[in-house]
Amino acid sequence: MNITLAVIFLVIGLLLPFKSLFSVLANWLLSLRDWRALAILDFIIAVPLIIWSAGTSNWYYYTVWIAIFTIGLVTLLEGIYLMLTDSLVYKSHLQFFMKYYYAIAIPMAILIIGLSAFILGRAYIGPIVEISSCETGQHLSFSCAVNNPEDLVVTPDNQFIIVSEFGSLKPLNETGAGSLALLKIDTKRRVPLPIIYSDNIWGDGRCEKNADSPFGPHGLDLVTRDDGRHQLAVINHMEHESVEIFELLALEQESDVGTENVERVNQWGLVWRGCAVAPRKNFINDLSLLADGSFFVSHMYDKDFSINDFLTTAITGQDTGYVMHWDQQNGFSEVTGTKGAQPNGIAYDEEQGFLYISFNLSDKVALIDLESAETLHSFSLNAPDNLVLKDGSLWVTNLDHETLDVLSCEDKSPCALPFTVTELDATTLEKLNSWSFSAEPFGLPSVALPLGTEVLIGSFRSDRLAFFNIDAETTYE
Repeated sequence: MNITLAVIFLVIGLLLPFKSLFSVLANWLLSLRDWRALAILDFIIAVPLIIWSAGTSNWYYYTVWIAIFTIGLVTLLEGIYLMLTDSLVYKSHLQFFMKYYYAIAIPMAILIIGLSAFILGRAYIGPIVEISSCETGQHLSFSCAVNNPEDLVVTPDNQFIIVSEFGSLKPLNETGAGSLALLKIDTKRRVPLPIIYSDNIWGDGRCEKNADSPFGPHGLDLVTRDDGRHQLAVINHMEHESVEIFELLALEQESDVGTENVERVNQWGLVWRGCAVAPRKNFINDLSLLADGSFFVSHMYDKDFSINDFLTTAITGQDTGYVMHWDQQNGFSEVTGTKGAQPNGIAYDEEQGFLYISFNLSDKVALIDLESAETLHSFSLNAPDNLVLKDGSLWVTNLDHETLDVLSCEDKSPCALPFTVTELDATTLEKLNSWSFSAEPFGLPSVALPLGTEVLIGSFRSDRLAFFNIDAETTYE
């Protein structure tokens, strides 16, 4: 919406200096005997715009809704003016405007172009919560045991969460190190996650890793393979773009539950089983594993993608990447029908043959039938991120602000800007539920993971993991 309105204002601003274009319109208006029909048209346009904008929750915090409300209000006042004023008066006003056209139009054009740039760069101008501790917010609770919890998966016993602690991402900043973490679901506390480095047997055989190898994790996924073993795969941005492949193993532990009884519980550990090195031109983000050990992976954009390219694509929505498939026999190959503006989160339904992709810079989630390479359904969201497919629903987070709004956070972590968690029907991509959050000590969400009546929310820039209870929250239609 911001981009559309900004482009409209930009076009108007660029056309205003051309007096000849508006002279035609002015001569037509002066030829009319009465402008009351135009006043009625003003009312027809103004009232829906005012109702639409003012009916949006916290509309006065968003530049696009303020602009639409203002347009509606000005149009309404114009209609009232035309209704109450004699035709000779408003025609004389128009003649005065055309006589001193450039003196009036040039400042107006500068103002409108500036307004276009402001709306494009800033969507949210409301208050940002000051964060000083890990205290519970109005609707969200937190665990501050992890840093930048960009992606999340649940262990097979549903007792733990594996967390990808994100480093950083070009072109927004330099690629940095991160780690993998393990949290106990019931306590949200961090527990040890031992990692052993072994032979490259599940990857492409082109790389070796050890405990000292640099690691910049991003998206991750977990699957039970056809052979019954648990495979975890993680995007890695350091040294080279690669997918690091681990086997998840249960390590039996003893836990004291009393003076007489000892409970035996599963702890989890990882064994590195190899990696798949992406082609040099690819910059990858998220992946979805198959039971045979292969995977789909999103290629966002080429490695020379700059911040200017990022901002341009945010406006134009032009294709920057696609999804690839990898297996040990054929390596990486592009998947037909998956091109778009920064493919981000992906999820694959192996039973249906459906691939879900969030296109971050074209603001949509798409459902693609891989057999026909056709997009069956899509759903519009601003800057959707990772996807979680579970129990017939597709879960996705999105930002309720624009990219440059993050500059208002300076070095704050987390960046407490508004966002939404949405549950979509996995078959139709129709919205089932959504939960919007603002004025919470949390922001820049990347993933929403449902666990019973609780939903965990990760972030690519936060010193905490958020969670909320579905039953206790308001559902917005």
